[in-house]
Formats: sequence, C-alpha cells, structure tokens
Amino acid sequence: MKVKRFFAATMQEALRMVREEMGADAVILSNQKVGGGVEIVTALDYDEQLAMSQVETVSAQDKTPSPTQIGRMQAERHVRLQEEMERAREKISDVRSRRINTDESGQSVVSQQRVENSSDVAPASELESMRAELHHLKDMLNQQLKSNDEARKEIETAASIVKSNIEDRLSRMGIEKSLIDALLPGIKEGADISLAWNRVLAELSHVLAVEDDELINRGGIYALVGQTGAGKTTTIGKMAARYVLEHGPDSIALITTDRYRIAAHEQLMVFGRILNIPVRIVDEHNSLDDVIESLQDKKLVLIDTAGLNHQDPDWAEQLHEIRDSKFPIKNYLVLSAITQTQIMKSTYHYYKMVGLAGCLVTKLDEAVSLGEVISFLYLSGLSVAYVTDGQKIPDDIHLAKAHSIVSRGVSLFKEQEKFEAELLSHTQGRIHNTGRANELTSMYFGHTA
Repeated sequence: MKVKRFFAATMQEALRMVREEMGADAVILSNQKVGGGVEIVTALDYDEQLAMSQVETVSAQDKTPSPTQIGRMQAERHVRLQEEMERAREKISDVRSRRINTDESGQSVVSQQRVENSSDVAPASELESMRAELHHLKDMLNQQLKSNDEARKEIETAASIVKSNIEDRLSRMGIEKSLIDALLPGIKEGADISLAWNRVLAELSHVLAVEDDELINRGGIYALVGQTGAGKTTTIGKMAARYVLEHGPDSIALITTDRYRIAAHEQLMVFGRILNIPVRIVDEHNSLDDVIESLQDKKLVLIDTAGLNHQDPDWAEQLHEIRDSKFPIKNYLVLSAITQTQIMKSTYHYYKMVGLAGCLVTKLDEAVSLGEVISFLYLSGLSVAYVTDGQKIPDDIHLAKAHSIVSRGVSLFKEQEKFEAELLSHTQGRIHNTGRANELTSMYFGHTA
C-alpha cells in the first residue's frame, strides 16, 4: 500500500493534486484543516479488511470502528511513520553537515581531527543517537510488515474455517462434491459465515434450471417417461386436471403406451372419466402415430408411458416408437425425490436416447433430503417443469421454482439435524442410565457379599 500526504490552500486544489499524482484509484484516508490550508492523506491498493483486522476498538462501548474511522487510524499510523523517517533524515543530514567543513583553508581536516578527539564527544553521541533512531525506525517497519502478514494469515484462516463449515453443511444436505467444489470459490475472504451461507444458497438456486412458464399452457404433445413408481400416471392426472380447470375439457386428450401390464391403463381411464376427457390406448392395432393423428384437433396431448426395465425388449420398442414418431413429441423425465442418486443417473442415461426436453420431480413430501435431487439437476442440466408434493389432484402439483426447491432442501436438512441431535441426546441418556444401573447393582451385590 502506497500512502502519501498532500498540502494545499484549498480542498479543491488538494484533490486535484491527488488525482494528478495518485490517479483515480486513490483512497482518501483522512483530511483536516492545517495552518495555511488543508492536509489530505491518501493511499493506493488500500485493503479495508486488512486494515480492520489491525485496529482496536474505538470507544468504551467496544463498537466496531466504521470504515471512516479505520481509514483515519491507518492515516495516523502512516503519518507517524513518515514523521519518524523525516526526523531520522534530519539527524543524518545534521551529522553530515557537522562533519564537513566548507572552509577551503583545510579546516575540514581539523574538523575530522576534532571528531576523532575523545575530548569532543558531541558528534559521536549524536551519531549514536541517529543510529538508535534508525534501529527504532527499522523495528517499526518490521513490526508493521509482521502485523500485515499476521493479519493476512488470520483472514485466510477465517476464510478457511468458513469454507470448511459450509462444505460440511452442503455435504450433510446430500450435495455432491463436484457441485460443492463449484460453489466454494464464491466465498470471499473475511466473509461472515451467515452471509456466506446465504450467498451459497442463492448461487445454488442460480445453477438450477426451471421452466419459465406453464408447460400445459403452451400446448403440444408431451410424453412422460421414467421408472415404474416414479409417479408418471398420477402426475399426468394432476396436469390434466390443472388444464381442465383453466381451459375446460374440450382441447385435451390422454394417451397411454403401457400395453405390457394387465389393467395398466385403468387409472388413466378413471382420470378421463372424472375430467370428461378422451383417453386413447396404443396397442397392436393402433400405433402411437395413428392415435396422435386422431387427436390433431386437441391443443394438449399428454402421453403416459410404461416404466419398463431397460433390459426388457419392450422397453426399447416403446422408446423407439416415441423417438421415431413423425409428430413433435417433447419428452420429460419423471424423477422421484426419494430415488437414490445412482438410480437417478442411470435412469437419465437410459432415457436420454429419446431426447429429453426437461424433467418433473415428484414425491417431495416423502423425501428426507433434496441434496441428491439438486445435485442431479445440476449435473444433468435438465430444466424442471413441475414438482409434486402429495396425492391431492390437482392441488399437489406446482410450477417449479429454483429458490423453493433449495429452500425446501435446507428445511429438510435442519429437520434432519434436529432429529439427529434428539437421537444423540436420547442415546446418551440411555447410556448414562445403564451405567448408573450397573453401578448400583455392583454396589448392592458388593455390599451383600
């Protein structure tokens, strides 16, 4: 940090001098009126965090000094240091002037002899005093450098502690390490842990992609694909009910391609009867394209698919039928929030062959953590259209909001922490009671023996 003082008759003139010599990046540490004008102390490369770590409290109430007070303290420190240096330079100059005799008649030799004469000890004393001043000045500089280095190390240590704490929180939320590593560099040195945590959560919300508007309001043909048990059929029922409430039943139809399980389409048929909308089945006599073609007057067509194992020959047949359709089908992967991370990844791997437009996340109400889902969404890059959190139709389906997903994940994390703390307390209580019982038993039998 470069610090310099400027003197001028007016404040305007002093500021002009600062701009011309120090540039636009100079920071004004202090300004005050002095005899004949004003004095300004400025600095380049000023580090407020470092300065704050070096100052003591400034009032009896132990209040944290303001940035202005910190700057003034720094200015006073550097002014004192400059004054010490100026005094040292003056003493050096004074001793030199005493040792040099400008008399051309050879008086310089006489002066030198006087210096060496033990009876004239004043110059030697002043030289020693000057040396002492220089040592003192050197000690001040070394102390300043040491203080700066220690303060920097303290800041780095504090930042390391904050990062470690946040890394631990994210890990216990279920966030994968690759995502944690992407979030940690955003934590600044000297950051307050609460502010840093909130900033990381905000950044976590930013990395999640969500649909900007209602999928069903856009219209088109949408197929929901995914594992058995992910909630595809129920989700289609919720989407259809949501659409009917807004637009009526005339412009929507449902299709099921699940012809592989006995009575697999019965639940969808029930939804159709309740909502008064048509339901079509793809089978040996009616191909997917034929069924879609018969529904071209509909604005919205939702396709329910069979959740087959990827090793089943029918699984590949179904996906090829969807992928090779002559109609622009948009495929959305349905993921359950209670699914293990590896299963999510493998499901995505096997279904991405059809070209996934996005995903839906179901069963949020049954999840004990959402870090796994959040990590998957980040790694896959899939945008989320809807989330579901219950069995009620159509109440328990919602347009996806990134901040809501993250907020829910944090709430579940806090609940889990509370549960673990209560479990630990209960376990410790049982251990204590068991130990006490053993102690009493030992005392009793030892006494009777």
